Amino acid sequence: MAEEEVQPEKKSGKGLIIALVVVVLLLIIGMGVMAMMLLNSGASGASGDEVVAESVSPYKEYPAPPAGTPPSYYEMKFVVNFKGEGRARFLAVDLKFMSRYPELIEDMEHIRPILQNDLQMLLRNQTHTELSQDDGQEVLRQRILEIGRAAAQDNGLNPEYVQNVFLTRFVMQ
Repeated sequence: MAEEEVQPEKKSGKGLIIALVVVVLLLIIGMGVMAMMLLNSGASGASGDEVVAESVSPYKEYPAPPAGTPPSYYEMKFVVNFKGEGRARFLAVDLKFMSRYPELIEDMEHIRPILQNDLQMLLRNQTHTELSQDDGQEVLRQRILEIGRAAAQDNGLNPEYVQNVFLTRFVMQ
């Protein structure tokens, strides 16, 4: 009997090549899908969604007042002890916040306790020397306006609508 040579069967590499091609195709498709998702989320965030988000104000909005609308005023009165430095000890201040938005003036009534607290603290910490300066009352008026705007902003009212403040009475005694 002749010896038969047993030759190992050659496996074709076609199965391995097909598997590699499938894996590579899946990776390419996956990267393409991910790239499309990133591009779409970036495009929609940069155009439509952000424009809408930027135009929405965090503050309560009021209808624009008609041209020529007279200003409205929110009045407050204070009499406080202050740092008189041996001279005056009482400070009486009447003030009016001005706005062209009458609805804002109505809404300021809701923050009256906050305004009273913050403004009384400011007035009590004034000194006779500071207020007697040439620009002392103007500096105080600017600080009052800042406090009014900050209180409005902290409570959802547009601080830009608090346009000015006027001191209608100012007495140190």
